Amino acid sequence: MRLQSIEQFIALVDTGSIRGAARQLNMSQPALSRAVQQLEEELGVQLMDRSGRGVTTTAAGSAFLSRARVAEAELRKAAEEAKRAVGDATWLLALGVSPVGASLLLPELVITLQGLHPATRIRILETTPSALLSLVRDEVMDLAVTQRTRIHLDAGLDYRPLVEIHMRMAVRPGHPLLPKLGKARARNLADVVGASWLYMTAHDSSDDIVSRSFIASGLPVPLPAVHCGSYFVALDLMASADMVGVLPPALLRSCMKSGQLVELVLAQPLIPIHLGLYTRSGSPPTTPASSAAAAIMAISKRIALTGELRSSSQLKV
Repeated sequence: MRLQSIEQFIALVDTGSIRGAARQLNMSQPALSRAVQQLEEELGVQLMDRSGRGVTTTAAGSAFLSRARVAEAELRKAAEEAKRAVGDATWLLALGVSPVGASLLLPELVITLQGLHPATRIRILETTPSALLSLVRDEVMDLAVTQRTRIHLDAGLDYRPLVEIHMRMAVRPGHPLLPKLGKARARNLADVVGASWLYMTAHDSSDDIVSRSFIASGLPVPLPAVHCGSYFVALDLMASADMVGVLPPALLRSCMKSGQLVELVLAQPLIPIHLGLYTRSGSPPTTPASSAAAAIMAISKRIALTGELRSSSQLKV
C-alpha cells in the first residue's frame, strides 16, 4: 500500500467528491477513480459509496479512515525526518491551542521556538478543546495546549497537566451590573443569572465552566446571548455591549490597563480550568515538537509559580 493511495483516499473523503479531490490533488478524475478502485481491490472491501450527490464512506471506509489519517501523518513525518537527516527539508510544527492556551503561551512560545529552530515553519490553530483532541488524535496537530475536558480520557492521547486557572468575570466600564460609583464589589453568581452572557465554549458542553459553576451553586444556567470561539472578537463585543464574559487573568489585566474592561469580582470563584498538554500516544515526536513540549512545560511552570492563576482575589492593575 502506497502513501499516495492513502493521501488520495483521504482527499476524497474530505472533499466529498471525485471532482473536488482530483482538483486538490492535481490529477484527472478518471485517474483518481482508478486509484481508489485499486485501493479497494487491494484491501478486498468497498470503501466508498458513489452517487450523483458525491461520495461517502461505507462502514469499512469509516473504519479505515481513522487509521489511514494516522498512517499518513506518520509516513509524512518519516519522510520529513529522512530528508532532514541529509539537510534536504525543513520541519513543519503544527500546534493547536484553545483560546485560554493561546492567552497563556503566545507569543513567548513562538519566539522561543524560532530561536531554537529558525528553519522550522510553525502552524498555529486556535479552536475549541473538543476539536483539538480530534486533531491531535488524527495527527493533524503535533500537540495541543487546552483545558482538560470530561471526554479527554482516550487510549490514543497522552495528557500532561500544566496549570490550574481561575477565570475572571469581566464587563465593560459602565455596565449596569457595576455599582453606580464604578467600583467593582464582590457579587454572587445569583446576581448575574439574568445577564446577557457571552460564552467562549459551546453551551452546556463539558468544556463550559460557566454552566458548571452555576450548576455547582444550585443556580439555573444562564443562556448565552452570543457564543464566540475567538477572544479577538469576544473582547470587542464585551467592550461595546452589555455582555458578561470570563477571561484568563493576564488577558483581563491587559484589558483593564487599556480601560477596555473591568473585573466583576465574585464572592465565590468559578470552577477552575485545568490546562494541559495533549500529544498522541505511541507517536514519537519530531525534534521541534519535542522542543515545543519542553518550552510549554517551562513557560507554564514559571507562570504557575507566580500564584496569580490560582488566586481569586481582585486583580490589581
